[in-house]
Formats: sequence, structure tokens, C-alpha cells
Amino acid sequence: MASSGAPRRLEPSSPHGVYVWRGGRWAAAGRGELDGDGLYFIYFSNSECGACRVFDEVWYPFVEMVSGRSVARFLVVLCGWFTRDCSSEDAKSLFKEFDVHVSPTVVVLKRSNGRVEKLLKYEGLTSALTLTFAYANILAGAREAQPG
Repeated sequence: MASSGAPRRLEPSSPHGVYVWRGGRWAAAGRGELDGDGLYFIYFSNSECGACRVFDEVWYPFVEMVSGRSVARFLVVLCGWFTRDCSSEDAKSLFKEFDVHVSPTVVVLKRSNGRVEKLLKYEGLTSALTLTFAYANILAGAREAQPG
């Protein structure tokens, strides 16, 4: 992580685990961050993945751009190389739960009443435009579901 005390992005040398964007920085968390109802963007990254370092240049600016006005929660699940090289049980279990075998992968999901209502999965390099459309799509669905 960055040495500033307020990491704006995770580094390949960051400890394996689950991280949540909170208060303008990435904080270590657990799989429990995904237990509640809401909208989630989850970036599955591997520290040994060259394509992930390219995607970092899309992901981290996207999170900073939309998080201030977003109802979504943003998470990074980081392992060394998928479940084969992962020192975090929480991260390993999420890679398995979401069947992640390509990196980078972004999962966008909406959970309501304890159930996943909508799940979008983007494998490989994804553009900021695609993430923006996914965000708008999920957010529009959430607004439609809110009582008038």
C-alpha cells in the first residue's frame, strides 16, 4: 500500500485480502462486507497479474470519480494467483463463490432482502465506459425498486 497512511490504491505487494473503499481510502475488511443489501462493485485482482496492473489505471480512478456520489460499495479482493496462491481465507472464498478464473474480473451485484437480484460479471480488461454503464444500469434498477 502507499506509505501516506491513506492508500488511494492497493499495490501488488499489499497483503492478500478483502479491501473496501471507505472514507477516501482502501481499508482491510472481510467477506462480511458483502453480507448486507446494496450495490457492490468487486474487483478481483491477482498480484502476479500484468493485466491487473493495466486495469488498475481504470479501476482506481473510476472508484474515486463515482464513490463520492454513489450508493454502491467498492471492494478489491486480492490474491497472489487466484486460490492457488492466496494467504487470505476470505479472499480465497470469494474467488470461489464468484467462480473467478480470469483476472482482472469485476463483479457488479445488487443484493436485496438477502438475495442477489442482479449480477454482472466482466472478465479481462474492462473500460471505464463499461464500468460506468454497469453502474448506471444497476443504479437505475435500484431506483426503480425504491418505493415512490
